[in-house]
Formats: sequence, C-alpha cells, structure tokens
Amino acid sequence: MSNSPPKLKTIGIESIMRKLILAAVVIVGIGYILTNIGGVTMLGYFLTTRSITTTEIFLISSAVLFLIALIVLMITGVFLAIGGLQYSKGGSLPQGVIFVSTLLASFYLLCLGIGSALLLPQVSVNAWLLVVAPIIVMVGTAIYMIPTFHLRPIGSLLGIIGGILLAVVMLDPPTLGLILGSMNEMWNDVPFTGSFMAMSFLEGLAFVLGSLAAFVHSIFAERKEDLLTHVILAITGLVYGIGMFAGSLILSFSFLNLLWKAPWLGPFYNVPNWVFGMGVFWSASLIIQVIGGIVLIVCGCMGFTFAAQEFSQQWLISYSIETIDAPRKVPRRTKTR
Repeated sequence: MSNSPPKLKTIGIESIMRKLILAAVVIVGIGYILTNIGGVTMLGYFLTTRSITTTEIFLISSAVLFLIALIVLMITGVFLAIGGLQYSKGGSLPQGVIFVSTLLASFYLLCLGIGSALLLPQVSVNAWLLVVAPIIVMVGTAIYMIPTFHLRPIGSLLGIIGGILLAVVMLDPPTLGLILGSMNEMWNDVPFTGSFMAMSFLEGLAFVLGSLAAFVHSIFAERKEDLLTHVILAITGLVYGIGMFAGSLILSFSFLNLLWKAPWLGPFYNVPNWVFGMGVFWSASLIIQVIGGIVLIVCGCMGFTFAAQEFSQQWLISYSIETIDAPRKVPRRTKTR
C-alpha cells in the first residue's frame, strides 16, 4: 500500500496533465498550420489553371473564400501554439488568446458557409446554419469575455446554441473536398475530415460538449461542483482526440492512394512536380494531427483520473470535518465497590 498522501498524488497528476495539455495545444496548433499549407497550395494551383468567365464566377469566388478560410485557420493554429507556450509559463491559457482564437475559428466557419452556399445550386439549411451559427458563437464569446459574472451564463448559453447548430452542420459539413471536387471530380472520392481535422460526427459532438463545459464553469466557478467542468472537458478532449486520430489517419492514407495512382489517373495525374511534392507533404503533415489526437485521448483519460482524485480528496476532507465536529459520547464509569 502506498503511503503517499492524496494531495501529493493529485498534484502529481495535475502536473502531468499540464504538460500533456501543453503538448496537445501546441501539436494541434502546428498541425493546423502545416496541414493547411497543402490545401492552400492546391487551391492556389487550381485557381491559376481556371479562367475567369461568367459561368465560373461563383466557383472562383467560392474558391477564394475557401482559400481565405484556410489561411484564417492557419493563423488560428499560430495563436493556439502561442497560447500553449504561454500556458506552460502561467499555468492557464491566456483569456486574450482564447478570445482571439474563438473569433478566428468562427470567422473561418463563416467563410466556409458563404463559400459553400455559392457552390450549391440551391441554398440548403446546412449552408444557412453555417452562416448563422458562427455569428452566434462570436456574440456569445464576446459576452462571455465581459468581466461581469452575471453575463457569463448568457454568453455560454449562446455558445451552447451555436455549438448545437454547428453540431447539426457537422453531420454533413462543407469540407475542402466540396470546392476541390467542383474543380476535379477525382477529389469526390477522398474522405475529407470535418472543418477542424476530425471526423464530422465526433467534431460536432465536441462542439456541444465544449459549450456545455463553458456554461457549467460560468455557474459553478470556484465551487466544489466545478469538478463537473473537468469531467466534461475530459470527455470533450477524448471525443475530439478520437475523431482527429481516426479522421486524419484515414485522410492521410487516402492521399497516399491518390499519389500512388498519380502516374495513371487521379487529381495528381499530369501535374507539375512541385504540386505532386506538395501532395506528399500534405499527406505526411497529417501525421502531426494523428499524434495530436493521441495526446488528446491521453489528456481525456488523465482528466478523469484527476477528477476522481479531487473528488475523493474533497470527500475525505468533508468526512474528517464532520467526524471532528460530531459530539463525542463519553462512556459512563461504573463504580466499583
């Protein structure tokens, strides 16, 4: 049996968790930067091969919006990497970095929504939701960041509404394959991941869970019940990590399949060598997201362990206080003759 006190065990788990969260945020941020270099290059190359005509004006406008969206996601990755490094120094993610990253991610989704709406012959409900939901998330984030405790539940509630709407969209998200498939039908067979490099359904579920965690934290902050926030965040990391691991791995192997078929057919057939090399780089860079998914899965499991340790420690403390405060019954002494 270990003689280590519960508090020291909790501190040890918390220290490991901080290092894992740092690694996860930095790896995912770098992954957003490197993986989207390939997408930006492909879109830029195909744009140079198209001529601006009346029949293709919507296609080119949509491609430009998708290009802007990918660049915005790369900038978001830079902020995530910077926030992760600052987290290692201060012990918590800077509020400014979280605010800017959320706004950039919402603007990224807004560009995807407008770009996909231009491609579709008839505007679908998903396209409208992808335009409305990011705006709701932007407003909710701005309200949540106001230094007034009473407004935070409103901001987080708007975040939950936006997260639920985004979760509905993520069941059939406008991926990069939508615009690439419009330029070359060979891209339609590629199983592109969701908007944030994870499997669509798990990505949508992570949106809802993350918004729910913010709502719970705004209500139970600095109370014992805030352990519920840790549990929800652990589930969020686990769900998003599984989605990122599986989605990026499948997409990487799909790219390798296209590159292998390049001498005969496929979207890489008869393209310049630098474009083919960028395809190889794109496939290899997805391994970074696979590693990030693994780290997120480990973070989720460690989060459950940390929450369990904290709960048991708080229960022991409350039980000890109740035991000390309880009136003691002194046994009566029997008189001996």
